[in-house]
Amino acid sequence: MTNDSQTIAGPQDASVGKIGNLSVGRLISGSNLISPNMHARDLLYMNALAAHYNTERKVFETLRKCEEKGVNTIVLKSHNFQRMRLSRYWDEWGGKMQWIADVITTDIDKYEQLLVEHLELGAAAAYLWGGASDIWYHQNKLGHIVKAFEIMKKYDIPVGIGAHRLEPIVFCEKEGLAPDFYIKTLHHDRYWSAHPKTKRRYMEMYEAESPNYDEYHDNMFCHNHEETITFMQSVKAPWIAFKVLGAGVIPPEEGFRFAFENGADFLCVGMFDFQVDEDVELVKQAIAGARNRRRPWRG
Repeated sequence: MTNDSQTIAGPQDASVGKIGNLSVGRLISGSNLISPNMHARDLLYMNALAAHYNTERKVFETLRKCEEKGVNTIVLKSHNFQRMRLSRYWDEWGGKMQWIADVITTDIDKYEQLLVEHLELGAAAAYLWGGASDIWYHQNKLGHIVKAFEIMKKYDIPVGIGAHRLEPIVFCEKEGLAPDFYIKTLHHDRYWSAHPKTKRRYMEMYEAESPNYDEYHDNMFCHNHEETITFMQSVKAPWIAFKVLGAGVIPPEEGFRFAFENGADFLCVGMFDFQVDEDVELVKQAIAGARNRRRPWRG
């Protein structure tokens, strides 16, 4: 990891950084398009459309295209493998893509078992799912966050903490957990479907979606971007920012620039095959343009 004086102007390698012992492209592929979970608000056909387009072969072709363009890492869940035979990409297509395990559960007693399942499938790193850290924080089950972190640290992999809310990240920093990376949402709220600050609630993302236009309806993933940007300035762990496009409502050139200028070190972005070329180029431009960011580059 480089020191602060070296990194203010820009990362030493504009396209690749380090997370633990892994070399990771600064653009990381998300997995919601594989799931598919499109965060489509009230567009009821979108998940079905994505599922029909992203066949097994199309997903493999997209992964190959990502690798050809320097995107060498993807975030995956075990149910991605269950939905389609993803192992074939490595076994039969010769894929080299490394993947970070998103271990999805709120049952701490099942956490290690699920983690091991991901590792046996080939995960190179793992992190605590943001839903778990958000919910456990709200339920005052802070010990679960610590225990999940300690379970992951038993294995020889880079270990991260995910969150949609800022509060779990603040807790981890105060607790001194020192993960190898954080994966935290970051996007502004200057888009049409963003609901007012006065109507935003901590647990709304995990409750039934509201039919009211001014309340949560699968439409916001970083509820307090100003506070997030400010707090993350002093965080020394590499920061993977996700939902940087608000799940498709912010133009890539705008969302990528906003994330890098405000402190993100890596971006996790779900991409269809026809978006990969443009997104790779826009990420390069956004990194080059983030010369005046306040947070030193990490990783």
